[in-house]
Formats: sequence, structure tokens, C-alpha cells
Amino acid sequence: MNSISPIDGRYTNITNILSPYFSEISFFRYRLYIELEYFIQLSKILPELSNVNNEFTQKNIMNIHTYFSETDYLSVKEYEKTLQHDIKALEYFIRDKFIGLNLQQYVSFIHFAITSQDINTSANILSLKYSMNNVIIPTIVELKNKLSIISHDMKHNVMLGFTHGQPAVPTTMGKELYVYVYRLNEQLKLLYNMIYSTKFGGAIGNFNAHYASYPDINWENFADEFINSIGLKREKVTTQISNYDNLCNIFNILKTINTIINDMNIDCWLYISRGYLKQKIVENEIGSSTMPQKVNPINFENSEGNICIANSIIEGITRKLPISRLQRDLTDSTILRNIGTILAYSYISYTSSIKGLDKIDINTDIINLDLNNNASVLSEGIQTILRKYNYSDAYEKLHSITRNGNFSNKSLEEFILSLPENIKNEILKIKINNYFGHNNLLEI
Repeated sequence: MNSISPIDGRYTNITNILSPYFSEISFFRYRLYIELEYFIQLSKILPELSNVNNEFTQKNIMNIHTYFSETDYLSVKEYEKTLQHDIKALEYFIRDKFIGLNLQQYVSFIHFAITSQDINTSANILSLKYSMNNVIIPTIVELKNKLSIISHDMKHNVMLGFTHGQPAVPTTMGKELYVYVYRLNEQLKLLYNMIYSTKFGGAIGNFNAHYASYPDINWENFADEFINSIGLKREKVTTQISNYDNLCNIFNILKTINTIINDMNIDCWLYISRGYLKQKIVENEIGSSTMPQKVNPINFENSEGNICIANSIIEGITRKLPISRLQRDLTDSTILRNIGTILAYSYISYTSSIKGLDKIDINTDIINLDLNNNASVLSEGIQTILRKYNYSDAYEKLHSITRNGNFSNKSLEEFILSLPENIKNEILKIKINNYFGHNNLLEI
């Protein structure tokens, strides 16, 4: 009720599925996980930590993450009020937990030799990866599969095509909707292969403090293995912050997918407007406060609006994130806190489009009426057959007949009947309801 953003207000019942990845407490939970896993990995190579390199102690340490509660979160925030530094506050919280586990002699190795961005970036990218794999990609696939089913159901429904908004050669509703299935499939292939990478190399990426304290350890290999163990890839040459190039690649693919879905939204809206698609009536649902008859394509419109916001944010962050002043400035920190915002607006749009697709059905009466009133669109096929037989000025002749202000189906028929028998018989095979070319969906 008091939320400023609709993500956590009007749409909270939709977007709360993303809270485990991007809420403030979730962000601390991910950062806590990275800190504790890093400490455990250190215990395997540092002699000072050899006594904690056992299953029992390590399980107790990881339980700090497993049972991280709202009370724990508030303890971290109390430290942050004084320290004005979230990662340092988290470090002090872990210190308290270590003392409670009788591990106080090891607290100096918490957050050892690393910088905040080693933790923050890794946590951000890990939460992004999990949310993409568990929520965003499955929802895109759900939308694509629903659209595929509708496309196959409508694969025999011949309709006018429209180029430049004008009647054009026939196609099928199924094929035109399947275009979006194909496009989404192509982009999903790219999205599945995206690299989720992070920076992990100390203050400015050179492992300065690591080598100063333990010069004989190969810290690059250690960091590679650690980052791989948590499901990410380490960027080997960085400043204090991630290069963010791979993150931008992920979001640019997501922006393309959003654009494809939005193109579908707009086409469905237009087909509904023309009467080619009709919307199923939902009892007691109201389309207008003053016009009782209205059944509006609100789900496609809602999706379009939310995609507009999501893609605008993507465009902004992908312009800014890869650019940093010298070894670091802080602009990336606040920007990264909006990753969840991008995914939330995208997710709202996907669910809206899915609802819209659930409500549509084919309107063959309007489609057939339009087909029968626009026989002129057959002129493409007719003039092409005439050109095959070297008929003089074939295109120009059809151009003259079909663009005549007095054009009628009868005038086109009279022209066809005047042609030589062999040409006439071939052209007469073309009908308004069979001139739709290759129907891809018949093979799928």
C-alpha cells in the first residue's frame, strides 16, 4: 500500500517470486555465502586455518548462511548504521558468529585480502544467474510454448497478410504467430550460452595483498577454482570492479527477447483491433468505466508498457556499467542494485503476455470476409505465372487492373478468362484461400 514502486506495490503478488534473489536481505544472504565459502577455501591452503579444514567445522560455518534470519539481517544493518559500509558490517556480523562458534582465533581471516567488489559483484552475478535459470528463462519458455501451441492450432487459418498496413498476399495466422516462436528460440540459444563472470582479485585486481602476505601461493589459480566452484567464471584482468561486458551481453540478449515479445504484443493488439482475433469473455470483468461493451486487450498493453520500462533501464545500464573512472568509481554499485528491477518489469510483461494469449481465439468470419473482398492480392501470383510464359507487360497489366478505381473481383475474373487456355487453367488453380505459399507449420 505504501510502496513507491509498483514492483513492490500493485504487482507484488507477481514479482515476489524474485524477492529471494534481489531483496535487500537476499543480497546480504548472497554476499554472506560468498564470504563464508571464500573462508572455507582459504582453510584448504593456509596453514593458519588448518584446524578449521574439517567437515564438522565447515558445516557449522556454512550454517551461518543456511540459517541467516531477519534478526541476523537487522544485526548487520545495526553495524551498517555506524560503519556506513555494508560489507564491513557483514564482516563484523560474521566475526560475532565465529566467536559464538568458538572460532575467535580465526576472525582475522574473514574477508582476507579481498575488496568489497569481490564480494558484491560475485553476489550480484550469482543472484542474476539463479534468477535467470529458475524464473526468467522458464517463463520465457512458457510464453514461447504457449504461443507455439496457438500457432499450431491456427496453422490452417488462411488470412490476408498486411504489408505497410495494406492488404497483401495471404498467409496463415499460425505461421505469423510462429514467427515469434522461431525468433525466441534463436535468442534463447544465445541466452543459454551466456557467460556469468565476476571480478575476484583484490583491491585493484592484482592480488597485491594476497601476494604480499603469501607470495608462494598461486592466487590466480586459487581464485579461478574458487569462482568456478560457486558456478561463475573469473574475469582474469580487471580494475577494482568487474569489466561488466558479459553482464551487458546478458542484458542485451534479454532486451532483444523483450523486443520480440513486444512485437508480438503489438501484432496481437492489431489483429484484435481488425477483428482477426477475438478475446474470450471473462465474466464480471469490466473493460471501461463508461462503455459496457468494451473488451480491451489490456494484457498485451500492460506487457508492452512494462517492456518499455525494462528495456529503457537495460539501455541505460549497458551504456554506463562498462565505463569506470580509472580503477573505480562508485556509479556501478547503485546501478547493480537495479538488476532486480529490470527482471521484475520483464517478468511482469511475460506474465501479462501469457494471460493475453490465454484469452485469444481466431475469428474466421471476419478473416474470410476480408479475404473474399480482396481478390486483388492474387495479382502477385497471376503476374508471376504470366511472366513465366513471357506474357508481354504482365506486371503492368495487373497493375492497371488492380489499381483501377473501379476494380472488382469480376474485372479480374474477366481478364483471366481472356487468357490462352493453358495459362488460364494454371491461374485458375490459384484461390484466395490456397495462395499462402509454404506452410512451415505443416512440417513441424
